[in-house]
Amino acid sequence: MDNSERFEQLIAFVGAQLPKPVEEHQTDDGSFIFTGGDPPEVIVQVTESTVLVAAFVAIPERDRAATDPQPVGELHWRRLPETAVMNALSALIKGSREVRLATYRVCLECGGTRAPEEMADDEVCRECAEAPPKTVH
Repeated sequence: MDNSERFEQLIAFVGAQLPKPVEEHQTDDGSFIFTGGDPPEVIVQVTESTVLVAAFVAIPERDRAATDPQPVGELHWRRLPETAVMNALSALIKGSREVRLATYRVCLECGGTRAPEEMADDEVCRECAEAPPKTVH
């Protein structure tokens, strides 16, 4: 199998492994950037020779949608056999997702599990914090 076929298979594999929804775009240098999850959980950049996997981390001092990709691992996919690349890539994506999901919190008002940037404080999500007060009769 030539490298262009392997590249296409790698692109398809990444899209299938990421949490849904998956956003994909091609950059000016020909690499592909994939973002998986809503809110974003994992980002993967595929170039002609490498695959970079990163987890999203919330940045509390910025607005509520602020996240920053934190690199978890990089594979030089052309140097590895296909099976090794797929296995390593699956493990990196899974680990990145676990890192991100471990930061989620439960809102004490609605009981929903939320990303840190969706929380108004440590206990209440922004949606509940912005909702009108509930009246109990």
